[in-house]
Amino acid sequence: MSTREIAAGILDRLSEEQLEGFIALFGGAAHDPSDREAAFERLEKMRKRIPDLDEKKELSEYRQEKYGA
Repeated sequence: MSTREIAAGILDRLSEEQLEGFIALFGGAAHDPSDREAAFERLEKMRKRIPDLDEKKELSEYRQEKYGA
C-alpha cells in the first residue's frame, strides 16, 4: 500500500469536524514560499536586542529590594 493510499484511508475515516481541524492545522503548510519569506521578514523586524545579563548584579539588586540587605 502506498503512502497516498494510507493517507486517503485515514482521511476517509475522519469526521467532517476532524477534517476541518486537520485543514486548519495543516492547510497553511502548503502556502507559497514567498508568503513564508514575508512572514519571516515580519518576525525579523519584531526582534529586539536584549542586553547582556549580569547575573551577580541582578541577584544583588533583587536581594536588596526583597530583604533590604
